[in-house]
Amino acid sequence: MPIAILFLLGAAVLAGAAAFLYVSRFGRRRSAGNVVDLAAVRRRKLRSAQEALRNGTLPDAGVTAKRTAVPAAGAEIRRFVPKSAGASPQTCSSCQKKTDKLGFYMNDYGRLVGVCKECRKSAKNRDLMPL
Repeated sequence: MPIAILFLLGAAVLAGAAAFLYVSRFGRRRSAGNVVDLAAVRRRKLRSAQEALRNGTLPDAGVTAKRTAVPAAGAEIRRFVPKSAGASPQTCSSCQKKTDKLGFYMNDYGRLVGVCKECRKSAKNRDLMPL
């Protein structure tokens, strides 16, 4: 009889400990106090900076509105000029033929490989990564 009581008492203690661990673990999951919503912080900083600009005061350090593109002193901004159709043909890395159009891949060693239309099949069979 006393052994049965000891077993029941031990089982109750184990059940209580398991319940305590489960509840404490569940409580930690619910309260994520160390997670910060960065989007809300950014919105708050931007809003305070805009209010400061409206009031004529200086905004806090590190808070700026969207930047505008300003060229550096002496820098020249040129438009993109595409290559002309009569550009010199390039050489295929596999068969060494000159061709106008190459497909570019990365080989096993990380090198850039330019292959012609015929060699693309072999490049795909070798599982080269297309660029």
